[in-house]
Amino acid sequence: MVRSRGSMPRLRRLFFPIDERAFTYRSYVKLLDELRDGSRYRVVPLRDFSTTRDPDRAVVSLRHDVDERLDRALDFAKLEHDRGLPSTYFVLHTAAYWKAPTLVETLVEMQDVLGHEIGWHNDLVTVECVMGGDARRLLSTELQRLRLAGLRIDGTASHGSPLCRRYGYHNGYFFFGDTPLPGFPNLHVVDGPRGRVAVPHGTLEEFGFAYEAYHLDNGIYYSDAAYGKSGRRWHTDEVDLQTLAPGARAVILTHPDHWDASLLHKFARFGSKLRYGLRRKSWIE
Repeated sequence: MVRSRGSMPRLRRLFFPIDERAFTYRSYVKLLDELRDGSRYRVVPLRDFSTTRDPDRAVVSLRHDVDERLDRALDFAKLEHDRGLPSTYFVLHTAAYWKAPTLVETLVEMQDVLGHEIGWHNDLVTVECVMGGDARRLLSTELQRLRLAGLRIDGTASHGSPLCRRYGYHNGYFFFGDTPLPGFPNLHVVDGPRGRVAVPHGTLEEFGFAYEAYHLDNGIYYSDAAYGKSGRRWHTDEVDLQTLAPGARAVILTHPDHWDASLLHKFARFGSKLRYGLRRKSWIE
């Protein structure tokens, strides 16, 4: 049995529930419980981050990019609400959950009942240059739908789709298209599955956004999208909050997709992924 050249990344994705077995709610709650110390930390949603200064406490924002699992995001939202900690959830318009009939209802619950901020996870260049859609029209239409339901959408955060690396563009170019970022040379035109397509553009102001999450003035930034020298994903256990001095400003980004309620749930998800992979036989030649 020989694995194809492209099979190892798929195999790694298949086994990540096991490889990332430390990503459980219990581990995340350890961080939350420490942040509850109001004498040391002031936790605010990202919409308030730029205007919040505190010489006596560290200012911290909890950010979540919800790439695939809105159910996991709702779990996180409840854990934070139970501890009186507001956070920000960026929801992805190209995710499968976007078509769920309960999407808006869930987001309204996260905002109005659980007290969190909802933001737009920007995959707009992908929509136009890869999927063949009209990015500006989609953004306008979907924002109107969310806002009419009572959702306050102030912020946006660029989504790092695997397609960005494949075709050399960055979703942030929709709003900030002046200078190419390292590894993403296609600032103006993308040569993709639809041929050469111009990168779409808009401004934060015309769509009613107050900020872009990667353009905030945080001095300290943690992210579970990062990997260490060992090849393992960064984990919140690596945050030493005691090093945050009064006046420090930090953003902590986690993706609920990587987290499960318990190790048992993680093994169950692994079993489900394994059965799905074996059925499709997409990772073995």
